[in-house]
Amino acid sequence: MFKKIVLFSLLLTLLITVTAGAAATDVWEQAKAAGVQFRGIGNEPDWLVEIRQDQMIKFINDSGKLEVKAPVDDMWIGPAGEDKIYYVENDAIQFQVIIMKKPYQDQISGEKFPYQVRVVFPNKSYTGGGKLLIPVQE
Repeated sequence: MFKKIVLFSLLLTLLITVTAGAAATDVWEQAKAAGVQFRGIGNEPDWLVEIRQDQMIKFINDSGKLEVKAPVDDMWIGPAGEDKIYYVENDAIQFQVIIMKKPYQDQISGEKFPYQVRVVFPNKSYTGGGKLLIPVQE
């Protein structure tokens, strides 16, 4: 009986782990399917940024307490074409999204990302990691 309980516990733990991993992957796949070209995330507070076809940025902070959707006003592309700075500046909001082709490891989850992302507002900045979901068309 004890062996059955231990086996059941192990199977349940494995199922929960696999399901949690699939759910995390689904978020990235869902963003890609929705046309998100680049997605970045970070912690403390939780935030995410999504960029669609180098034209529209969505930033969500602190589990949705702040959500900004704005068109890109200007963009700088680094010499190798992988580093980018997106500028949003209008009457309502001003910020930049800085994407660097530089490995980043999340301090809480340990997840590794190929890009480091910074979202910089006049009075606050956020640092995290990100992934290119849809390659840029040349």
